[in-house]
Amino acid sequence: MRHRAGAEGLSLPGARAAAIVPLACLCVLALLACGGGGGGHHGVVTRITCGGAAAPGQDQVEFGCPANSVSPIAVQVLIGPTSSGDVYGIKLDVVFDPAVLSFDPPAIEGSVLNQDGNPTVLEAATQPGDPGRLVVAITRQGAVSGVGASGAQSTVVTLPFAAVAAGTTSLTFENAAAIDSSLAPITAIQFGAPVSVTFQ
Repeated sequence: MRHRAGAEGLSLPGARAAAIVPLACLCVLALLACGGGGGGHHGVVTRITCGGAAAPGQDQVEFGCPANSVSPIAVQVLIGPTSSGDVYGIKLDVVFDPAVLSFDPPAIEGSVLNQDGNPTVLEAATQPGDPGRLVVAITRQGAVSGVGASGAQSTVVTLPFAAVAAGTTSLTFENAAAIDSSLAPITAIQFGAPVSVTFQ
């Protein structure tokens, strides 16, 4: 059904106009009561909690997430100060229960690998037939050396996850490694424990 807007739409008989105005007000109130202003998918505000996040120590990569969030929840991959000054790339899988959460792209690059202005490439996607595995890779580009992280903690990448259904899932690192500019693994850099995410 097509609706036309214009001056003729204002020429309503007084009785009809008086009936329509209160009805329109009720519709607006109903939308506001249902969260029509945003804060979740399809106008529904969903609450998510996250537990088990730890601050990364030296040569450590950890998940970071807010204790309480609306959907989607922003999960950070954080790195502590590194003993290596030649970190060229970081790759990892994030494994989770797709019945509880789904990856909600895009991933957002942090400031570690591009800190000197050199371009980087970021890829983050779930795999066909394996919706509970998010494969993430971020690398510097070109024949350049790597960089080091010197702050207490720096963000490698932020990964948004949306609630699917009530439940609890862990987010776990698998197949994770940091590589240097010769594409060799940096064995000193280790990946930490899972975090627990609950949607109720």
